[in-house]
Amino acid sequence: MSIYDNPEERKDLIHSVFQILNDWKIDLELQVMLVGLPAETKARELIKIKNGKVFPDEDEFMRRAFEILSISKGLKLAFPGNSTLANLWVTTPSYNFNDCAPVEVMLASFDGLQEINQHLNGGW
Repeated sequence: MSIYDNPEERKDLIHSVFQILNDWKIDLELQVMLVGLPAETKARELIKIKNGKVFPDEDEFMRRAFEILSISKGLKLAFPGNSTLANLWVTTPSYNFNDCAPVEVMLASFDGLQEINQHLNGGW
């Protein structure tokens, strides 16, 4: 039994993850990929999910949600008091990632999410 078996806690987690992705200015179709949903997920289905509907692959979402939340925390530590700069960092190409934006690395694979997380939370 997971703490996210509680519908309100699940809804809060889902809301937090999608709020972070919105703050980062990530397009909806890319949000779908970042949370591990099938690429063919329609906007109306995404709205249902954002409202607390069960994910098709709960474990994959939980793994990805942890990474996204941890990346967000790392950004707050790296850019204290400047959420605009933190949010821009995600979509700005960087020499640290072969001139790719961190979001591009995140979209490539789950390992990419972990790479960005490690970079922000211990790989400096």
